[in-house]
Amino acid sequence: MGMPVDTKKSIVTWRALLRVGWMAVLLGLAMEAILVALAAGFGSLHGAKPIVADLVQKVSWSVVVCVGLAVGATAQKARGPALGLSGLIAAPLAFMVARSLHKGAMQALEVAAAAGPGPSLLVIAALKGIQYASFGLTLDWIAKKPWGGLSAHLGTGLLVGVLFGGAILVLGIQAAPQTPPLPILVSRATNEFLFPVGCAFVIYASKVMKRTGARPEERMH
Repeated sequence: MGMPVDTKKSIVTWRALLRVGWMAVLLGLAMEAILVALAAGFGSLHGAKPIVADLVQKVSWSVVVCVGLAVGATAQKARGPALGLSGLIAAPLAFMVARSLHKGAMQALEVAAAAGPGPSLLVIAALKGIQYASFGLTLDWIAKKPWGGLSAHLGTGLLVGVLFGGAILVLGIQAAPQTPPLPILVSRATNEFLFPVGCAFVIYASKVMKRTGARPEERMH
């Protein structure tokens, strides 16, 4: 007697989400590697401990956001609203979780926190929620179009990153007593602009895996 259809669908869904989790971890590692390379190029590296603390932040943020969006992408009905709602919830949650884990890691590693005023955490969390709600809704919309393949997903990620990431950068500059140094601005811009691109890839892969149960490299060309 074969396995019930609902059970098979549940297994495929959980396997897809597990793969999304691992891809989100790799995305966090990749983002940190890019930022470390930039810091090395500017000569602004300050040892291994800050890198470890930042890595904790990047991976936790990536996992919560991408898995949260992937959960919305697995919805059988009303997937668009589900993706938007999951982004609205997951992004502020990820922001707070990643910030708390980063702070804890810095304390555990005895790394001094960078002092100075910044934009309101509630404002940033709200912007992140709006950003990833819009992101989720747009990804669902383009996925229904004949041209809504991987390139369209990546382009959407870049557009969302530039629009909302640019706004967050402006808020950070306005809240600072003086304009941050160029290496910091480049690092922040790279993180804000590129992460949604990587997350769009992860979400596209999750939808492919949910639909086919296949590995991403077998179906995304």
